[in-house]
Amino acid sequence: MNLAVTKDEISNTVFKFFADYIYKHSGMVYTDKDYYRLETRLRSLVKIFEVEAVDDLYKKFQGPISPDMHTVLINISTNNETYFFRDKRPFSILTNELLPIIMENKKMAPISIWSAASSTGQEIYSIIMQIKEKIPELIPRLVIDASDISTDALAKAKKGNYNGLDVQRGLPITTLMKYFEQQEDESWQIAPELSRIPNFFEFNLLTGSFPLMRYDIIFCRNVLIYQNMENKQKIVSKLYESLRPGGFLVLGNGESFIGLETDFQRETYDNLTVYAKKA
Repeated sequence: MNLAVTKDEISNTVFKFFADYIYKHSGMVYTDKDYYRLETRLRSLVKIFEVEAVDDLYKKFQGPISPDMHTVLINISTNNETYFFRDKRPFSILTNELLPIIMENKKMAPISIWSAASSTGQEIYSIIMQIKEKIPELIPRLVIDASDISTDALAKAKKGNYNGLDVQRGLPITTLMKYFEQQEDESWQIAPELSRIPNFFEFNLLTGSFPLMRYDIIFCRNVLIYQNMENKQKIVSKLYESLRPGGFLVLGNGESFIGLETDFQRETYDNLTVYAKKA
């Protein structure tokens, strides 16, 4: 079978193979309309695996797929676009509305938060900075988890080191100077008092074993938008099980439960919809 017309072109057979593999292992959907995005990722893999063309990459993946091959493919195919205080409202609502409700119900008990798609760490550090600024007395009671399917993203999150472009996106200069220290290479290192708070771990929202009623608040933003309806239903159901009664789920801007069966209750704060598990 001629998989490519020329060395530079990629056949639908190749696109479909990698799209199917990524979908099977992450739930991320690449339709034929998304092949231009997938092409960019495949050409990056060509350089990583030091082969001449995407066809050679395809042939390599027809043999035994090692754990390293799998990890690199999943890492590069996931979308880790993020920045500090992305969309802003979820963070203000967190401290103005959601946490006061949780604190009233739980009195002095620990409060647990999960960033279920934490990417390179900007979201979870934004959550911590927001709480530290607005409800500092809560910090000792927090139990914070942060997970992602990408091991590369998690490595950056754990390190807590960001370049100039990273810190310019969404991070107020006063917050930058307060919680980061500039390094000799002009990168910015987040303060140890923040970086030691979250527990980072690898987790696949499609195939992972979800904890039962562990969290008071879950942030799972800009994940469902890349899933088909079947996988959305599966992930949402598992997130519901992971929330404690009275807990809240925060989705990304534009994400909703349309077409899904769920016991979540819609609540609106500052024109932003969050989803509550009945107490």
